[in-house]
Amino acid sequence: MLEQCQGVLKGRYPLKAAMLILAVSCASCSYSPAESLLARYREQNDISSFLVCSEYNCSTKQWVSLDDAEWNQVRSNFLPAPLNAADERERIRNAVALIENLVGPKAGTDVDRAGATILTTDKRGQLDCIDEAYNTTTYLRLMGVDNLIKFHEIGEPARRGYIFNRWPHNTATVIEYEAGSSYVVDSWFGANGMLPDVVTLELWMDGWSPTEPSAS
Repeated sequence: MLEQCQGVLKGRYPLKAAMLILAVSCASCSYSPAESLLARYREQNDISSFLVCSEYNCSTKQWVSLDDAEWNQVRSNFLPAPLNAADERERIRNAVALIENLVGPKAGTDVDRAGATILTTDKRGQLDCIDEAYNTTTYLRLMGVDNLIKFHEIGEPARRGYIFNRWPHNTATVIEYEAGSSYVVDSWFGANGMLPDVVTLELWMDGWSPTEPSAS
């Protein structure tokens, strides 16, 4: 995607193609409705009914649920209790990957590939960074409601890039209570059910990306 954007800026594409690429990218990750979506569905932080976004910019919304047996799998990830914030962030990574695997078949997102192809005619089950930021924040809130997360506050989605200086991107975040440091929980770089990447927000804002997707 970055190469496409750079190609537009360097005049590699015909005018109509360049306009299409920029228009589609603006509709994808150039702004984030994740915060407004989270505010609208703030009360739906219950495993019996929560919203899952997909197919870019949350154009498809599925209400899904997890039963007690499924949620107990998530709880077991935090047993024994994390010893510190770093330990808890690792548990969070595993829990998000687990929830994606549980939710995927129900929401049709189990086929989600790593990243997101901008120019595609088939977005079925695929997630762009806006979908990922919303969904991961929702999963973090579900864990928070159940008091599974004790060393961090659930943050609002973060955004970086404005097309002309860096490719736009969105992610979920957590804030460590003791140090006050913010971390991203970025599930966009991996396919469904893979471990999300967790790095400091400062590093992420500077354009960080993994050399290869994290594996679960």
